[in-house]
Amino acid sequence: MERLLQFERPITDATGTAYNVSVYGRSRPSDTWQGWLVFERITDGKRFSTDVETTQPNGEAIVYWATGLTDTYFDGALQRAQKPADHNATPLAVPEPIVDGLIDSEMRRERLAGLERAVLGVFVHHRATRVPTQTLFDDLPNARADVVRALEDLEKGRALLTRRTEEGNDWLFLTPLGIETAGLTNIRPDDREPHSLR
Repeated sequence: MERLLQFERPITDATGTAYNVSVYGRSRPSDTWQGWLVFERITDGKRFSTDVETTQPNGEAIVYWATGLTDTYFDGALQRAQKPADHNATPLAVPEPIVDGLIDSEMRRERLAGLERAVLGVFVHHRATRVPTQTLFDDLPNARADVVRALEDLEKGRALLTRRTEEGNDWLFLTPLGIETAGLTNIRPDDREPHSLR
């Protein structure tokens, strides 16, 4: 068990109590790593550990996964860690991190760009300019938090897609720039929804 990362900014629960958050990992016999979160209450140092939150090929991949986590994810993870409190509040040994803070920003950008290409590849695979968000999560092997981070960048940073809810379903739509970037300009308007989803 190793502490791989400690976030610089504490999180606060609904009562205003602050927690420092660390990411822990351990290697498994099958050459994979399991990662989980540990919340340390600042007022008294009491710790709450989640169960395994992700499985990745190595410790570095767990750190990368963690850099995409959102405040909403932390809120849910803290709630999971506190139930049952008697079991999860056992203090853990805290070895030194194997990485110094956050991973290299250039490496993070490269990985994010690769995942964004994979997101656009889902549209190309289905030969569609709109797909249900769940289809994207089902088609990609990446951690959900990573996919969400890529979607946010594609939507807000690069304006290649938009997200909308229609009839209770969450959909992803390529913008005109997204259609061009994905190479789907030859798709007719009536073929823009995946055939398997009609």
